[in-house]
Amino acid sequence: MKLVQWMRFTWDLEKLGEPATTKLPVNTVVRPVNRREAEAVQHVIFNSFTLDSDWAESFGRIREALVEGVRRAFADHDSPGLVLVHGPRIVGASIFTDSAMAENHLISGPCILLEYRNRGLGTDMLYKSLSLLKQGGVKKATGLTRRGVPAEKFVYPKFGGEAEAVDLPAPVEH
Repeated sequence: MKLVQWMRFTWDLEKLGEPATTKLPVNTVVRPVNRREAEAVQHVIFNSFTLDSDWAESFGRIREALVEGVRRAFADHDSPGLVLVHGPRIVGASIFTDSAMAENHLISGPCILLEYRNRGLGTDMLYKSLSLLKQGGVKKATGLTRRGVPAEKFVYPKFGGEAEAVDLPAPVEH
């Protein structure tokens, strides 16, 4: 089994400035998610991880924690995040928590289906997620990702994200 290295990013939301504007593709909008969309959101999040070659090998190690985090977020809030919708289809999601006790505010991080990536949409979803966390009273937000994946290299460093390597406990193998 390959050693997985993790990075924790921290954003000082009191210093969160305005982002460069992202021009969304035609018929695309970012909006709050609602409980009726929980199953579709989980599908987008899982596809985002499992169809990505950078995550495919290690997704099994975080799957249960991600399922539980998303389930808990929908149980605790009517709108626990954002969705990116293209026409009637959900093509991206970002589920988060504004809990002061959270060790990871970005439960899923911005997840974008593969065919919609490399257009600045993940960056846009990250900024909007951080903005909503700030509105929810969070002063410092955190997010976890694997070392070496595009989120660690290109997305999470934006908006003042500061990285530190972390050791996470190994998940229970089933």
